[in-house]
Amino acid sequence: MSLEVPCSWQPSSDCQGCSIEGRLMCRFESKDMLTFLMNGLAFGVTAIAGTIHAGYWWALLLWLAYSLFFFFVWEARILCSHCPMWTEESRVLHCHANSGVIKIWKYRPGPMSRWEQAQFIVGALLWLGFPFIFLLLGQEYLLTLIGLAGAVSAVYGLRQTGCSRCINFSCPINTVPKPVVDAYLERNPEMRAAWEASGYRLGE
Repeated sequence: MSLEVPCSWQPSSDCQGCSIEGRLMCRFESKDMLTFLMNGLAFGVTAIAGTIHAGYWWALLLWLAYSLFFFFVWEARILCSHCPMWTEESRVLHCHANSGVIKIWKYRPGPMSRWEQAQFIVGALLWLGFPFIFLLLGQEYLLTLIGLAGAVSAVYGLRQTGCSRCINFSCPINTVPKPVVDAYLERNPEMRAAWEASGYRLGE
């Protein structure tokens, strides 16, 4: 039996009368993806330029390899496959944060498990922390501080502009208010059933 297509991929005319319209990034828009990328620009530029300046340019190849594994395989399995955006009739994911991922995993409408949330945090910290190893080895202390400031700014900006409206509700850094989560689940019975089967209760 095929899974129900969430309202995020239903015709936009179905959004009329929705009580939470405009409060979620429930439909893919390129401007949301651009905002996501801009949040991490300072960190990314500092990490790449600093690693090269420190004389460890080859480490960027290792970072690239880990990035491809983390974002396209590991994160896609533990995080993205729980997201309603994963149900689009396309082999390629379109979302504000991880567009371009090939969907090799089956969609799972229930929330992330605690173990998956822990894996995501560990994997993300490894990705963020990787370039700082080489900045410190190269004694690039000023660039290390700038990079740290960029990373903190990126995470803060992401939580303010993305995580507060993202429909991947069980992500450990998601900050969507519970009443909004409940309202979205009420519009998507199959997802709601999967969440309630995991112990989630609307209105509590």
